[in-house]
Amino acid sequence: MSYSTLGIIILVILSVWISGTGSHRSLFQNSILSTSILAVAFFLFISLGLYYGLKLKENVGSIVNREKIKSYRISKPKVDNFDFPDISLIGNEGCGEIIISIILWILLSVVLIFLLYFLSVFFWVVILLFTAMLYWIFFRGLRLVFKNSKHCRGNLLKSFGFGFFYSFLYISWIYGIIFLANYLN
Repeated sequence: MSYSTLGIIILVILSVWISGTGSHRSLFQNSILSTSILAVAFFLFISLGLYYGLKLKENVGSIVNREKIKSYRISKPKVDNFDFPDISLIGNEGCGEIIISIILWILLSVVLIFLLYFLSVFFWVVILLFTAMLYWIFFRGLRLVFKNSKHCRGNLLKSFGFGFFYSFLYISWIYGIIFLANYLN
C-alpha cells in the first residue's frame, strides 16, 4: 500500500511539474490538473481491476472498537479541579518574588504535562477514528466496487462502464470542493 501511495504522489508531482515547465498556472488550474491525473489513474485502476477480476480480502481486522476506546478512557489519570490560589505579588521586589515565580513555573509545567497527556490520549483516539474512516472509504469501498468483478471479468466495455461510474462517485466531490473554493474566492 505504501509503495502505491508513493508511486501516485510521484506521478502527480512529475505530471504537474513536467506539464507546467513553460507556463505559470494558478492554484485552481494546478488543482484541476492534479485531480484529473488522479481521476484517470483511479479510473484505470478500477476498470482494469474489474476486467481482470480483482478481489480484495479483508485481513486487517478491526482498527477501532469499543474496547480500545474504553482502554484509552480508563488509562487516563483523574484530576478533580484546577483551582489556582490568588497570588498578588505586584509591587513586591526581591528574592521572595523570584522564588515564588520559579515555584509557579514548575507547577505550571506539571499542569501542562498533565494537559499534554490528556490531549495526547484524545489525539490518539481521533487518529484511530480517522484511520478507521479512511480504511472504510478506501478498502471497504473498493471491496464493494470489486464485488462486481465477477460480472465484468473479461468484458472490457462493462469494466469501463463500472469504472467510469465508480470513478465519478469517488472523484466528483473533490471537483465540487475545488470549484466551490474557486467560486468563493
